[in-house]
Amino acid sequence: MTKTLWLRGILAVLLGGTAVGAAAQEFADRDVSMIVNYSAGGPTDIEARLVAQYLPKHLQGVRSIVVKNVGGAGGAIGVNALGEAKAPERYSISFFTWDPIDQLIANPILHVKYNDLKFIAGFQGVSLVYARSDTPPGLKRPADIAKATLVRSGFLSPTNHATVRQRLAFDLLGVKYESIPGYRGLKDIEIALMRGEINATNNSLPSWYSTIKPNMADKGIVIPLFQYDYDGSDSKSGRSADLPDVMSFSEVHREVKGTVPSGQKWEALQLLTQIMDSMYRTVFMPPNAPPAAVEEMRRAFERLSRDPEFIAAYEKIVTTKPRMIIGARGDTIVQSLGKVPPETLAFFRSYLADAAR
Repeated sequence: MTKTLWLRGILAVLLGGTAVGAAAQEFADRDVSMIVNYSAGGPTDIEARLVAQYLPKHLQGVRSIVVKNVGGAGGAIGVNALGEAKAPERYSISFFTWDPIDQLIANPILHVKYNDLKFIAGFQGVSLVYARSDTPPGLKRPADIAKATLVRSGFLSPTNHATVRQRLAFDLLGVKYESIPGYRGLKDIEIALMRGEINATNNSLPSWYSTIKPNMADKGIVIPLFQYDYDGSDSKSGRSADLPDVMSFSEVHREVKGTVPSGQKWEALQLLTQIMDSMYRTVFMPPNAPPAAVEEMRRAFERLSRDPEFIAAYEKIVTTKPRMIIGARGDTIVQSLGKVPPETLAFFRSYLADAAR
């Protein structure tokens, strides 16, 4: 299977639909654990708690959804906790910001494969990169990042999807940068950026609108550099309708280089963006989850996606509408991780190995 055919397969399933079956009562009289793979108070946790609040009315007889924050190792510890769930926890669900990179490079910190978990739903998302405006010799517009003397970028881990995407983007722009991994959480990165210990980083839309924009961007401390080209955009600019005022990466690249991006690094960046932004947050059940429970949970998310109270609450807090991929459509994307072309796997492993040297 070639990279082109594999990527086309991912895009094709985004146009499909899912079927909704008859009701069941697999969760009656149960307290269902929701494992969140990042710490409390962060964007993943905020969205998870919204879902936990509104999901019970769509699961017949369930007592509660109990959020459990299992952070660490760039989210991998929480993924392992769900993937290694024992029989009593087989009805648990996740709310992850997932990281397919760990599976693509066979990172030993990830003990399970995403395609061995039972996929329930995915929430589409948008990511953007931003930098301090005082990054030497000073940034007035996004293209100025290519003229910076040295950009110190803060990350969770060297292999995190956010790290890899930003590195690929900076490489394509010709930015001189230093990666600073090892921060325990996104709040720690935000504090480091505010203090000037680092110059740049990236985040998802909820964090941008809730904290970064009002606390730093609106005060001139940082400027948005670009959003990753969004495949679901309504225009040719690559901008998401949820972030219309921030340039896309390809727009910035044309301004810096005078050309459209191309080559292996651009293909890798597109691949990660299409996987991550189609399902930035993911809901799974353990490998040993009963099939009937998996189907019932999928139906619950189908109903949740149409719940006007949930939609209004989500839009108020997250600042975008909840756009979900549920059941078979998303499962096709997850299963494709086990079918990635060898040359693509080799590129990612070599790219990350070079960064470790």
